[in-house]
Amino acid sequence: MAEGIHETLVRKTEDGKYESIEIHFGPHYFVRIDHEGFNGKLRFILGATHHGFQADPTEVGGELENFIYRIRELYPHSAVD
Repeated sequence: MAEGIHETLVRKTEDGKYESIEIHFGPHYFVRIDHEGFNGKLRFILGATHHGFQADPTEVGGELENFIYRIRELYPHSAVD
């Protein structure tokens, strides 16, 4: 099934804090937010199957925001506001 959200994985610590959130959707895409990269700092991952990219989402105007604006420049028809 190529359409829809297929799986949502949420991991929490014993004290209820979020460890990771992962969503699998479409034919083979995923988005993941976790603390497993960047020396324990928050990270954002977007991918297809097992290929993708990661970005540091911890700062306004930081790495993830720069990626977002670059993609908006390259693909203006896909920009949302």
